[in-house]
Amino acid sequence: MMQHAHAPVHAAAAPPCPTRGENRISLNNRFDLVYEHADQEVDTTASRRTRRGDFLRAATWAITHRLHPKAGDTTLRVARDLAARLNADGHVAYCRDAMWRRLGISRRTLERHIAVLRELGLLVWAVHGTRTNTRPAGSGEWAGTATIYAAVVPRAWDDALGHRVSGHGYHARHIGFTEHGRQLAIADARRRARPTRCRDTPSCKTNHPRPTAEMRGKKNNTSAPRGARPRPRRRHEIPEPYRASPDQAAHAVSVAAWVRPRVPWTQGEGLRRLAFALRPWIATGRSAADIAADLSVWRVPRRPASPASLIMARWSETEGRNKRAADPDSREDRASAVPPNAAFLAAMDAVRARLTRVSPPVEPEPDPPGFVIRDRILASLAQADRARRARTAEQCLTFAEWESVCDARERAPW
Repeated sequence: MMQHAHAPVHAAAAPPCPTRGENRISLNNRFDLVYEHADQEVDTTASRRTRRGDFLRAATWAITHRLHPKAGDTTLRVARDLAARLNADGHVAYCRDAMWRRLGISRRTLERHIAVLRELGLLVWAVHGTRTNTRPAGSGEWAGTATIYAAVVPRAWDDALGHRVSGHGYHARHIGFTEHGRQLAIADARRRARPTRCRDTPSCKTNHPRPTAEMRGKKNNTSAPRGARPRPRRRHEIPEPYRASPDQAAHAVSVAAWVRPRVPWTQGEGLRRLAFALRPWIATGRSAADIAADLSVWRVPRRPASPASLIMARWSETEGRNKRAADPDSREDRASAVPPNAAFLAAMDAVRARLTRVSPPVEPEPDPPGFVIRDRILASLAQADRARRARTAEQCLTFAEWESVCDARERAPW
């Protein structure tokens, strides 16, 4: 055996690197990855710009055909996240710090798969992010420049799908199909238009017996027997104390509008729900001031979840006590009790007279008309605007705030 029979066979020399901007397909029909960062720019890429649908299809095609040894399911997840945020120009902000948390992967893994998409010719840099502060000097704020990527598809994907492309590089355009590409596009369109078959769960209900139709004369038209169809019932029957005519409902809304701002724990309830809950109390003849005084002395949580439900529950308790008091047994107990004597009644009258002198009843103030409230609001807004324009540079926290004050002064009338 000759001496050089077992010598290692040297690999053939690699084909020359194509010039910048050319289609990166090797001589043996292999897809060449874009490793140079200089070829991953918008101005130097060989891929053409695209939108969301073609970007996802090209990414799926590249990952399925294993064009990159490190591409996988995580790469496709990253591509889908970018595609969901593409704008009309096919650009997307990187947002690395929010993206790796959203995808549930590490920051280093995200950077590695973004690099894989760039090497596959699916992403190119539109704007390089920097940490240079873009805020005005002295403002005390910091904001860097975001990295902006552009979605592209490689020329190899267009060739595989039979696309006719006009131009070269990022601004190339898809203008038609070859004969093979037309067949592929028709098959893909039919596959998308095909309805998906979904198997519903069989119903567990049995067929209900239907009433026998009445045959009247020799006509084809038949009708179900009378009484076969039940009369539709209302979903919610309103109890008796809460029923009201339209005028009574409007009066209840006005009472609730007066009560709600004066009782703190009812301010979280809607006006109509509160008015509905107060209808029984209004029906007893109480005024808005009496209802507000009664609600103010209740021992309730500071912010109840449903003030209207609490008021309705309290009314039910009151009605229950009244019914128990009206029973014959309770009347017998009341009859057997000792009535108060004259001295006790005189003492109670003296206490009531003293309380009336200390805190005389105050009549509720009428609400001001709407135009008075409007003038007050406009006056307060004008006063706030004058105070904002009267600030000095020392009173402003940022330089931008001081510039807005100066602009407001220039725009203000003399």
